[in-house]
Amino acid sequence: MKTMCKCLSVVVSAIIVLCVSGPCAAQAPAQAQTPAYAQSEAEAAMERWVAVVTSAQGGVYIQRTGKTVWDAIKVSEKCYPGDSIRVEENSRAALLFKNDSTLRIDQNSHLTFQPMEEMTVIMRLFRGAACFFSRFPRSLKIFTPHMNGTVKGTEFVIRVDADGTQLTLFEGQVLAENEKGELLVAGGQSVVAKKDQAPDLVTIVKPRDAVHWALYYPAIQDFQPGDFPGESGWQGRARASVEAWRRGDTAGASEALKGLADEGIADGRYLLYRASLALAVGRVDEASAYLDRTLRADPKSANAHALQSVIATTQNDKAAALDLATKAVSLDPQSSAARMSLSYARQARFDIKGAMESTQEAVRLNPSDAHARARLAELWLSRGRLDRALDEAQRAATINPGLGRTQTVLGFAYLTQVKVSESRTAFEKAIALDSADPLARLGLGLAKIRRGDLAAGRQEIEIAASLDVNSSLIRSYLGKAYYEEKRDSLSATQFAAAKQLDPMDPTPWFYDAILKQSVNRPVEALEDIQKSIELNDNRAVYRSKLLLDQDLAARSASLGQIFNNLGFQQLALVEGWKSINTDSTNFSAHRLLADTYSAVPRHGIARVSELLQSQLLQPININPVQPQLAESNLRVFEGAGPVQSAFNEYNPLFNRNRIALQTSGIAGQKNTIGDEVTLNGIYDNVSASIGQLYYKTKGYRPNNDLYREIYNVFAQASVAYQTSIQAEARYSDLRSGELELRFDPNNYLNDLRNGDRTRSIRIGLNHAFNPNLHLILSGIYNRDDGGTDLPSSGYFSSGKYDGYTGEGQVRYRSDIFNVIAGGGYTESRGHTYDKLIYSDPDLGTIQYDSESRDNTYHTNGYLYTMTQLPKNLIWILGISYDRYNAPELEQDQINPKLGAIYTPWEGTTLRAAAFRVLKRPFLQNQTIEPTQVAGFNQFYDEGNGTEFWRYGVAVDQRILRNLFGGVEYSKRDIEVTYLDYLSVPGVALSKQADLDESLFRAYLNWAPHRFLALSVEYQYERFDRGVDFPGVEMLTKLITQRVPLAVNAFLPCGLFAQLKGTYVWQEGDFLDQNLYPTIAFNYGKDSFWVFDAFVGYRLPQRWGAVTVGVKNLFDEGIRFQDTDPANPSITPERFFYARLTLNF
Repeated sequence: MKTMCKCLSVVVSAIIVLCVSGPCAAQAPAQAQTPAYAQSEAEAAMERWVAVVTSAQGGVYIQRTGKTVWDAIKVSEKCYPGDSIRVEENSRAALLFKNDSTLRIDQNSHLTFQPMEEMTVIMRLFRGAACFFSRFPRSLKIFTPHMNGTVKGTEFVIRVDADGTQLTLFEGQVLAENEKGELLVAGGQSVVAKKDQAPDLVTIVKPRDAVHWALYYPAIQDFQPGDFPGESGWQGRARASVEAWRRGDTAGASEALKGLADEGIADGRYLLYRASLALAVGRVDEASAYLDRTLRADPKSANAHALQSVIATTQNDKAAALDLATKAVSLDPQSSAARMSLSYARQARFDIKGAMESTQEAVRLNPSDAHARARLAELWLSRGRLDRALDEAQRAATINPGLGRTQTVLGFAYLTQVKVSESRTAFEKAIALDSADPLARLGLGLAKIRRGDLAAGRQEIEIAASLDVNSSLIRSYLGKAYYEEKRDSLSATQFAAAKQLDPMDPTPWFYDAILKQSVNRPVEALEDIQKSIELNDNRAVYRSKLLLDQDLAARSASLGQIFNNLGFQQLALVEGWKSINTDSTNFSAHRLLADTYSAVPRHGIARVSELLQSQLLQPININPVQPQLAESNLRVFEGAGPVQSAFNEYNPLFNRNRIALQTSGIAGQKNTIGDEVTLNGIYDNVSASIGQLYYKTKGYRPNNDLYREIYNVFAQASVAYQTSIQAEARYSDLRSGELELRFDPNNYLNDLRNGDRTRSIRIGLNHAFNPNLHLILSGIYNRDDGGTDLPSSGYFSSGKYDGYTGEGQVRYRSDIFNVIAGGGYTESRGHTYDKLIYSDPDLGTIQYDSESRDNTYHTNGYLYTMTQLPKNLIWILGISYDRYNAPELEQDQINPKLGAIYTPWEGTTLRAAAFRVLKRPFLQNQTIEPTQVAGFNQFYDEGNGTEFWRYGVAVDQRILRNLFGGVEYSKRDIEVTYLDYLSVPGVALSKQADLDESLFRAYLNWAPHRFLALSVEYQYERFDRGVDFPGVEMLTKLITQRVPLAVNAFLPCGLFAQLKGTYVWQEGDFLDQNLYPTIAFNYGKDSFWVFDAFVGYRLPQRWGAVTVGVKNLFDEGIRFQDTDPANPSITPERFFYARLTLNF
C-alpha cells in the first residue's frame, strides 16, 4: 500500500511539472499570469496591515513605504509595515493595532511600523510620546534611540527626546534594555534611559500626570467669528480659526493661527479661545499658559477660572475643580461658561441634581450656546428624561451642526429607545465630527454590543479607553465587556483601574463584586458590595449613576446571590428594604427581596409578589423567568429541588441580542429526580422566556410522594421608550399524598390523595410619565381544578375555580418622599362538590353531600408614603381599605400602616412597625401592593378574611467590617372567621377564633477570612390556637426554638462547601387526625441536632456548577412540626443528592 502511494505521488508530481514547464505551458505567454498574480499579491499585502487610525486631530500625516511625500491621514485609514506617522504640533492621534492593542500619539511625534511577528506589533518611536494599552502580554516591541522595550504588560506611557527615553508602566511588565544593560519594570514603576546609559528606575510621584495630554477636555464655551471684530491681522485669522473650529476642523483651526506672534495680544476673549483650542487637542501646558496670561490681565476673569476647573475635573482633582468653578460663578454669576464648569465639577462628585441646575442656568444665560444645550441634553438623558434630552440635542444641533457632542447625546437617546441603527448612525457622525471624543466611541461600542456583536463593541470601548485613559466610567464599561467575554483577569484589571482613577465612584466596586462572586470569591465580593453601598449614599448600587446606556441588565439578583452564598440573608433583606423605601420604582431592589425571601419561612406570597413587581418595573432584559420563581407553594424541601429558588448568578452585565439557556437537574434518594430548563432571548425591544420544571419523589414515608410539573411562557416588549407591556402564561400540575411534616411521624393519613391543576394568564403594563412617575397595571386570569380524596374517612372533595384580578398603581418618587397609591378588584367563581360519610354513636351513618356555586368578590385601595426626613430616617405612613364578600362572610375594613427605618450612624439600622391587614384572595398569590412595612411582612398564606395586627421592632448592626449582628421581635394578633360543619350536621356555622403568634430572632454573621463565612442564629417561635380552630397546622400550642450554625468555605480553585448544624427544641399540643372526627390533642416535646452538608465545584468560564450534598447527614430520627408546610426546611431522613447546573 505504501509503495502504491509513493508511485501515485510520483505520477502526480510529474503531471504538475509537465503542466507548468511542458509544451502546454509553452503555448501561453509568460505574461498571461502576471495580472492575476499581481492582484493576489496586492490582496495579500492589504491583509498585512498593522494598525487603523481611530482618531486624528490637527496635523497628522502618513508617509507610505517607498514614497517620499507626507499625506494627511484620515480616520479609518490603515497603516502597513514600513509606513511612518508624523504628528505635528498641537495635534494628536489614536491607533488600533491588528492585535486589538491601542496607541495614543502625542504632538511632535514620529514613528515607523515594521512587519508584525505573529500578533506582536514592532514599532520604532524616533521622538515624541505615546500611550499604549493592550489586553495581551508580548503584544508590542518598541525601539527608541536610547532604549528598547518588550511589552509583557498591558498599559504604559513612553516619551522620547534628544536626551533619553522615559517609560512609565501602569500595569504589567516591560523589559527595558539597551547595549548598556537591561531592567524588568513592574506596574507602578518608571524607568529612564539617558543617552549612552543603562536603563534606571526613577520615582514619579504622580505617574498618571504623564498622560494628561491624552485626556479629553470638554468644551464649555461657544465661540463665534463675530467675537473678534476688527480688520487687524490677528482678528481676521482668529475669525478664520473659529469658523474652522465650528466645523469640527481642528487642524484648520490651528493652521489659521500658525506662526501668529500673539505675545502682545491682551484680548481676553482671544486668550480664552486659544486656551480652549489647546485643550481640544490635550495641550494642557499651552492652555494653562494662555489662562495665566488671561488672569494676569484680568484676575477676575470668571471664564479663565472656569477652564481651570475643567482641567482639574478631567484630571480627577475634584476638590480643586469645585473650588475653581465656585469661584468662577462668584466672579461672574452671568457667565454661562462658569455655570458649565460648575456642572462638570458637581457631576464629578455625583451631584447630578446640582449639575443639572448649573447647566440649566447656563442655558438661561446664553440660549444660543450649543455646548450648554448639548450638556443639558446629556444630563436630561442621565436622569432618564429622554423627551427633554432629544429636544435639547436637536436645538444644539440647529445652533451648531458641527458639534460632535450633540450627535453623541442623540446616539444615547436613540440607544435608550433601542433604535440601534439610528444610534449607530449618530455615534458614527459624532466620531466624524470629533474623533477624540471617548463618549462617542463608548456609545458606538454599546450599540454594537446591543445588536449582539460583543467583540466589535468591546473593541470600540477599548478605543474609548485609549482616548481618555483616566476615565473611571469607561474603564468600568471595558471591565464589563471583558466579563461578558469571560476574560475575568482582564475584567478585574479594568475594575481595579476604575477604582484607582475615581475612588468615589461606586460603580466599579459593584461590578467587581459580581465578578468576584462568579469566580467563587463571595467574601471579597461582600467587601466590594459594602464599599459600593457606602459610596452610594448608603444605598445599594445596581447600575452606573450616569445611566448613559440603559445598562440595567446587572440585576440585584447577583447582589442577593452574594449574601445567600455566604448565608447572610438578613443583610440582603435589610439592603432591599432600605432601597425600596428610598426608591419604590427600583425593580432591582424588588428582585433582591424576591430572591432572598426564598430562604425565609412563611414569605411565599411576599416572594412571588416582589417578583411580580420586579417584572412589571423591569426594562427589556435577557434574564430568565424560572418556572418555580412565581410558585409560592412549591412543596419541595429546602435545597432539595433541581435548582436553588434564588439561582440567578449567571446574569450578563450587558443587554444584547442573543439567546441563552439555563438548565439544572437533580437526582437523589427516595426516587427523587427533577430538572428545570429555561430558554430565553432578547432581540432589540422584545424579550421572551420559556421554562419547564419537573420534579418527582416518593417521599420519606408511605403516601408522601410528590409529582410536580410547571410550564411558563413570558414575553415583554418596549412599545415606546416610556411604555413596556408584558404577558405570561403558566401551567402547573401537582399530584401528591400527604406532604405535611407533623410532630408525630405516625400522625398522617395513608390514603389521602391531592391533585391540583392550574392555568393562568397574566398581562402587565408599565408606563413612565417621567422617571419619577410610573403607572403600573396588572391583570391575571386563573383557572384551578383540584380535588382531595380520603377514602378511609369517607371524604371526597373536588372543585373548579376560575377568576380574574385587576390592579392599578401609581408610584411617585422625589428626593424626600415616595408615594404608592393603587387599588384592585378580584372576582372568583367556584363550583365545588363535597361528600362526607361518617358514623355517629347516636345517629348512625351520616352522609353529607354538598354542591355549590359560589362567587367571591374583593375590592381594595391603598396609599403608602415613604418620607426621608431627616436624611437618616425613613417614615412609612399608609392606609388601606378592603371590602370582601364571600358566602357566609362579608367584611369592610380600614387598615392603618405605620413604620420607620432609622440609621442613627453608619452600620446601624433600627426598624419598627405597626399595621393591620385583612387577608384577601390572591390569584397566583401575587399582588402589586407593598408586601412589607419597614421590613415586616404583611401577607401570609392563611384563610381569606383573616385579619390581624402585627407589631415589630428590630436592630441590625455592622459590628466590624466583616461582622454583622441583629435582633428582631414581632407579634401577630389574629382573628379568623371560619365555617364549622361539625357542630350541627348539615349546617355550616360562621364562627370566629383568636390566634396569637410571636417571633424572636437574633443572628450573627462573620467572614473572618476571604475563604470562610460563619453564621449563627437563634429563632424563637410561638403559636397559640384555640381548641375550636387548630388551624391548618392542627395544634393549639407550638413553641419552637432553633439554633442553626453554618460554616461556608470558598476556594480559589472553584470548590465550595457548607456544613450546617441546626439544634431544634419543640413542644406543643397536637391534634391526632387519625382519631377524626373525635377531637383529641396530644402533648409532645422533642429536641435534636440535624446536620446538612454539601460540596460543589464552579465550572470554568461560568458554565455552571456541580454540587453533591446530603440532608440530615446522621439520619437523625426527629419529631418536628414544620410551621411552613408549603416550603419545608428540615428533612426527616438522610437524603443524598447530586445537582448539575449549566449555563449557555
